[in-house]
Amino acid sequence: SMTIHNLITLDGETATLLSPPNTHSGTDITIQNVNASGYIYIGSDSVNSDSYGYRILPNHAISFELDGRDSLYAMSSAPDMDVAVIMVSLESGE
Repeated sequence: SMTIHNLITLDGETATLLSPPNTHSGTDITIQNVNASGYIYIGSDSVNSDSYGYRILPNHAISFELDGRDSLYAMSSAPDMDVAVIMVSLESGE
């Protein structure tokens, strides 16, 4: 398995891809709002502060197990907010 971690700065206006594009197998992904204030919104490529699948409070995190075809995007409630992402491949031995 392979672990990838990123600290991604969101601009508050653009849905930003957090998950790896088109992985063959699934991925465990954990997303943390590392900011002292403000929200991180999680969802599809159309995610925004009015339409989202999950809202992460400051200093909180959520984990997902993604299918290889799934993608998760994030948008922040203010410019220059960081989101921490850690991913672990679910690739089985071949």
